[in-house]
Formats: sequence, structure tokens, C-alpha cells
Amino acid sequence: MKVLISSDQVPTPSGPYSPGLTVGEWIFLSGQGGFDPNTGKVVSDDLVEQTEQTFSNIETLLKAAEASLDDVISCLVHLVDLADFPAFNAVYEQKFAGVKPVRTTVRADLVAGLLVEITVVARAS
Repeated sequence: MKVLISSDQVPTPSGPYSPGLTVGEWIFLSGQGGFDPNTGKVVSDDLVEQTEQTFSNIETLLKAAEASLDDVISCLVHLVDLADFPAFNAVYEQKFAGVKPVRTTVRADLVAGLLVEITVVARAS
């Protein structure tokens, strides 16, 4: 059975999709970006600030599913500019203690102003 994960502390989805779902012991989060939950706008044009906000949105949804970053198994990262990879990686490394999740990083065209998007799979704790 699919159970919706949502929070009024993350931006409302801009399309016909769920922010997250739990299916059994698995948690699937739709791609999250650096959107401010209050305004729905990108927080800044700075990759580090967007990455920080992206993780804040991810952590909020994981908390709504009674999980945390410690439960993340896999991340799919989309970057507009692969030259931003070192700056992104510095933030990413701070977010995950111990064994890091598996990860794929690709270059992608994202909605206007968005520099990073992260999709997460986690296991419920």
C-alpha cells in the first residue's frame, strides 16, 4: 500500500505528483530542489545555498515519514553545471555521516533558476 508523505513545510508540488511515498518499509521522495517552502521560489542563484535548502526540504519530508538522512540508501543528483560538482560535493559530504548512500550525478536542464535537484530512496527506520 502506498502512503503519501507531505508537509506544509516544503514547497507544494508544481505538477501532478506526490512529494513522497512510503511503500512498505521503503521511502521514495520526488526530486527536491532549493525552493523556499514559504514563497515557492528558488532561494538564491548560489549553488551552495540551493543545495542546503534542497537538503532541508529532503530532511523535512523524511521526518514526516519518521526517518532521517541516516536512512537514505540512494540519491540521484541532477546538476545544471557539472563544474558545480565540487561545491555540491562539499555540502553533500557534510550531510551524511558514516556510510554514504549510493549516488548517481548527472547534468540536466532544470526549471528556470534551479541549479540542483535530488531524488531520494530511503528505508524507514
